[in-house]
Order: sequence, then structure tokens, then C-alpha cells
Amino acid sequence: MEPTAALGASAQIAVAIAGFAGVVAAFRNDSVHDWGPVERFWLRLLLINSILPLALCMIGLFLLSVSDDMPSTWRWCSGISTLLLIPYAAMIVRTVAGFAPGQLEAAGGNRFTSYVLIILLTIVCLLQVWNLATLAAFWPFFGAIVAQLLGAMYQFVRLVLSPRRPAT
Repeated sequence: MEPTAALGASAQIAVAIAGFAGVVAAFRNDSVHDWGPVERFWLRLLLINSILPLALCMIGLFLLSVSDDMPSTWRWCSGISTLLLIPYAAMIVRTVAGFAPGQLEAAGGNRFTSYVLIILLTIVCLLQVWNLATLAAFWPFFGAIVAQLLGAMYQFVRLVLSPRRPAT
């Protein structure tokens, strides 16, 4: 698959997943402002995991339109991806670490799953650094986009299927 086609399809998927955030809110009987902090955090992850890949797809398409040097384009894309993913990963770690003991479990989650997802995000970040420094290929950049879209789908399913509990 050509990079432009892959990025275009991924951008469409990202927009669709962002729209699912409205579906998640519609499944709930109460306002998002009445949700517990864990559920609001999961909704934020759903939105960021769809908007961030959309932005990366658009950046990749833009850079493809202005440069014929593919290795340079993928280095730039991975560099930008790294600059966006590292603060995102830090926000996730800060938020998960800040939850009171039992708070994730009360919302239907657990720390083990959260830390596994953080480890996967760290691997994606390291892959971007490797692509920036040496590889200069499309697939690591695209892998970051796919990983985030899979994360958004996971957040969507988790929010829809998690048992509804009162806000804490």
C-alpha cells in the first residue's frame, strides 16, 4: 500500500473513531461532567488516540506533498511524532499514578492493563526515535498511527462495556 493511501485511510478511521466519543456519551445516562475521574480520563484517551493519529496523518500527507525525499520525510514525521507522543505518555503516567488505590478497579479497570499500555506507548516512542536516527522508513511512523488507533478502539470498547458505577 502506498503511504498516501495508508495515511488517507488512517485519517478517515481517526475521524470516525473521534465521532464514536459521541456514541460513548450517548450510551451513558448522565452527563460527562458527572462521570468519575477514571472514566473521564478514558474518554480523554479515546479522543487523543483519535485526534493525534489524524494530526500525524495530515502532517505526513503535507510533508509528502512538499518533498520528494522519502527518507527525509519519514525522519521528519517520526521526529514530530516523538515530540507529540512523549508529553502524551508523560500525561498518562502522571494521571494513572495519581489515581487513589482502588480507583481504577472501581471503574472497571486495573493498573496492570494501564502499565502494559504505557509500556507499548514507550516502545512506539522508541521506534520513532530509531526511525528518526537511523532507519528513515515509512512503516515505523505508520506503526505509531496504527498503535494509537488501536488504543482508541480499546478505549471505546472499555468505556462502552465497563460497568457503570457512581462517580468517586
